[in-house]
Amino acid sequence: MPASVERGDLTSGSDRLDSVDIKVTFSGAGAAAATRALAPDTGGARRRVYFCEALARSTAPGQLPLLDAGLILRLRAGSGRGGAATAELRPCRRSRLSERWLRFREQGPDSFHLADAWSGDRRVLSAALVSDCGRTAVEAAATGAKPLELVFSDRQRAFLADCADITVGFGSLNILGPVHTVRWRGVRLDHHEVTLEYWTLAGAAADSTAGADSALEWLEVSKRVAPEGAEVVQASLTALLKGKGLDPDLDLGSGFRVRRVLEALAAKGA
Repeated sequence: MPASVERGDLTSGSDRLDSVDIKVTFSGAGAAAATRALAPDTGGARRRVYFCEALARSTAPGQLPLLDAGLILRLRAGSGRGGAATAELRPCRRSRLSERWLRFREQGPDSFHLADAWSGDRRVLSAALVSDCGRTAVEAAATGAKPLELVFSDRQRAFLADCADITVGFGSLNILGPVHTVRWRGVRLDHHEVTLEYWTLAGAAADSTAGADSALEWLEVSKRVAPEGAEVVQASLTALLKGKGLDPDLDLGSGFRVRRVLEALAAKGA
């Protein structure tokens, strides 16, 4: 097996699409109402999420150089040992992905996923290479005790060098956060099984809006499905949520949420 293929599909990956990730987002007071209606009382996994940006490269207020170039670098630390670094191209141009990455799926701590992210009428291709690095490594990077470039794996750095539209330069990046999240997996909503994730910058409890800035509070309902028949699943899930008296922000995709979070964190010099 050629070294560039590593562990993956030996056929051409030019038509590869692993899944469609359907996302329905609620914000502000709608997020609080949807969380009360949909989330289990217990079992949510609490995590801290950090983002990396190149703020020193900004030439005008509000610029986010990595995000503006379609690159999201994210660190997640769980309450246990779990922690991961993610290098994601979104929106991703398929032409930027070489056969090496179109064929790669998983090896060691690294896994690659190519998906269409659907939010309302928005369709965005996402290419994400995730490395399970552990909570200790994430927190060490967040506090400056460990160089950021050592938290992202060799394979992730190669992926960015090959496919990103911008040179990263890990040594000069800002680590912004944390954002606090609570995630519930495997939640049954009638015939749908979904993941719920509540985000807040204020770190408020998932069932309370006290003290939270409503513009920075979200609940995302997501479901990963095969590309075939995804339109039917999206319509069914959206109708189910509306039928429960909930009002999703159908034009509010995860890309908007990430930008809003990064803008807020950058503004307060986090």
